[in-house]
Amino acid sequence: MQRFIGNILCMTKYSSWNHYFHHNNWSAPDLCPPGDATLSAQEREMIAMSLQQFQLGEGSDGLGLLRRANEFSGRNDVRSLPEAMQRFVREEQRHSAVLGLFLDRESIPRLHHHWADHLFRRIRNLAGFELMLTVLVTAEFIAIPYYSAIHDATKSECLRRIAKRILNDEAQHLEFQADNLALCAARRGDLGRFGTIAFHWVVLSLAAALVYSMHTRLFKAAGFSPLRFWSMAFDAHKAVFHKLTQGSRPESEPVGAYLR
Repeated sequence: MQRFIGNILCMTKYSSWNHYFHHNNWSAPDLCPPGDATLSAQEREMIAMSLQQFQLGEGSDGLGLLRRANEFSGRNDVRSLPEAMQRFVREEQRHSAVLGLFLDRESIPRLHHHWADHLFRRIRNLAGFELMLTVLVTAEFIAIPYYSAIHDATKSECLRRIAKRILNDEAQHLEFQADNLALCAARRGDLGRFGTIAFHWVVLSLAAALVYSMHTRLFKAAGFSPLRFWSMAFDAHKAVFHKLTQGSRPESEPVGAYLR
């Protein structure tokens, strides 16, 4: 009976996520109407390479993730999970599309390969469902300070709107992945929950150090010290921490509060 009730709650939760993803409609051209100011020469030199890397990273086809989500759903009878995960992947691809449109308009070539993206994808493809989610949610922790820095480092209204829109989505993605990770950890009891949290802290610390070192110029231009960058990334961890430990979302500021 307990498992039956749990499955009903999961179905309701993922049905709600499907509803959210379905109605979170926006398109890349909506954010960048013709005539918006372009990047200054200084901004272009500072931001171009960084945006190229993030645009590439946002563009995964998600086939490995979707396959593992289907397998997990079949084993645990979480029927609405695969559809929600597919909608999540489409939303990430939309981020890649809007960043790609911006790069095209600025005549900045898109990247097709980068060692960091290759490493990230390699780790995900070798991982099981829960570890793959951990890698994905770590990227979303990092996205909060990254797109906040993009917003603060440019005067381009088009790029600032893109940063705000992606930040809005990433805040919801953190909640979504927190639900997924809580579902995985619940199958292993309390020890599994706290083991997951500890592992996240380790992975996030390593990823934060790598990303800050790779995009130092951008973060410094936006006034993001290493301490500010890390504190924003770790603060984003609250959604996962609370759902893993208490099954609820924390009382926190809206994403807009990250932007000065």
